Amino acid sequence: MSLTRRNLLKGIAASGAVAATTAATGGITSSQAANPTVSPHDNIEKKPNLLIIFPDEMRAQAQGFMGQDATMTPNIDKFAKQSVVFRQAVANYPLCTPFRGMLMTGQYPYRSGLQGNSHAGMPGAFGGGDFGIELKKSAITWSDLLKKQGYSMGYIGKWHMDVPEAPYIPGYNNPMENRYWNDWTPPEKRHGFDFWYSYGTYDLHMAPIYWTNDTPRDKPITINQWSPEHEADIAIKYLRNENGKYRDNNKPFTLVVSMNPPHSPYDQVPQKYLDRFKGKNSETLNTRPNVKWDKEYQEGYGPKYFKEYMAMVNGVDEQFGRIIDELERLKLSEDTLVVFFSDHGCCMGSNGHPTKNVHYEESMRVPMIFRWPGKIAPRQDDILFSAPDIYPTILGLLGMDYLIPDTVEGTNFAKTVLIGKGDKRPTSQLYIFMPYGGQSYGRRGVRTDRYTLVVDRKVGKPLNYVLHDNKNDPYQMKNIAEENMALVNQLIKAELLPWLEHTGDPWRPTEVPVSAMKSYT
Repeated sequence: MSLTRRNLLKGIAASGAVAATTAATGGITSSQAANPTVSPHDNIEKKPNLLIIFPDEMRAQAQGFMGQDATMTPNIDKFAKQSVVFRQAVANYPLCTPFRGMLMTGQYPYRSGLQGNSHAGMPGAFGGGDFGIELKKSAITWSDLLKKQGYSMGYIGKWHMDVPEAPYIPGYNNPMENRYWNDWTPPEKRHGFDFWYSYGTYDLHMAPIYWTNDTPRDKPITINQWSPEHEADIAIKYLRNENGKYRDNNKPFTLVVSMNPPHSPYDQVPQKYLDRFKGKNSETLNTRPNVKWDKEYQEGYGPKYFKEYMAMVNGVDEQFGRIIDELERLKLSEDTLVVFFSDHGCCMGSNGHPTKNVHYEESMRVPMIFRWPGKIAPRQDDILFSAPDIYPTILGLLGMDYLIPDTVEGTNFAKTVLIGKGDKRPTSQLYIFMPYGGQSYGRRGVRTDRYTLVVDRKVGKPLNYVLHDNKNDPYQMKNIAEENMALVNQLIKAELLPWLEHTGDPWRPTEVPVSAMKSYT
């Protein structure tokens, strides 16, 4: 497992983090490292800005430079050449709310409390709200910390970390699948974001709704424009900040742009992006050998929508490019750390799964790109980076590792981003699925640089094991657990159990197979 910062707590925060942030901040003195009340930016004119852009449901394989999907992402590809790319980053619990909880708190889902999607159930059906699944006001988020450091804080787009409350706001997602999904976020639950242009969960991408700072809860704004395009428009206005309308020009800024596409429904995409795939169809584009075309999928899902998915990815890429181009036009690039990622991937029929919330590569692996011209040298890295690592790594890169609270379970990999070495590299990543109200059941597993192991624990049933050799079977089409129980045993003991201890997870594989130990490295 090889956890670093949280295993050693603050022991290396005062020493190793100094070296990590020197390149980013111009140097931290020993007195600053020893005294967390002294900011490493006290002697610098202005703290760096932070821009986070993350679409929903965009898998790592959909980035053109990865050479996998038949995708068109020229702006992301250009951006990647200017950045540090973590090619093996994952969403440890590949579902919207759990990822967003890991992002905001730096904690894995058991401790963060975001153990499934935030929604409210209708009579006769339960929702995440019945189990307290939402971002707590008491959570110590990185946005809270940056607000206290004097940042102007902006959030645009999908939030999806609050449980809707009655009377419910009527709309496309209220109700859907016997649950209510969408609501506003009251100001006291916005965790430091002072510019608000957001919604909970709303999937009419061609006619999105938003709540702004001044929008009453019962009167959201409806926009007749594709949501990523509109959100890019608002982001550009925020960056320009004409007449100081959007933020305080005398303060550094943080801006989060959370785009919903390429999330379903996949037909909610402008025709111009479909036209760029003219003469092609989903069958000719979706060529992964593990795609199951003959399976019956729920209406609106499955591999036959892959062309629409690719069109949405192309549209997100275009809007991402507009924001980055504006940042450069305003000459803000060298003062701004930009981070691009997604909350999880999408199977699109791979191994018979329509979307996410499974252990397969198409679901777990996500983009993870850091750019800061003049501070971060471009390269690619296969470090086993996890979602809770985003929080401490961003603070480390901003020179604020001294602010990382002990509640954070992720690891600060700022040194890896900055110089490619210096951090103890993880030997695995945790995989999680929790049934609502049943945290001691469900699936847990690990992903190493070669294997993916998943153990499924259900009430009254024997454990079920899935093991994939991702080197010899990159599309994970064969379960080799039964003939490799010694390896399963090794992975459980050396990797999975330490993760469960680290994250406070009560789930345990009570029927660990008894077999001779052998090395798997």
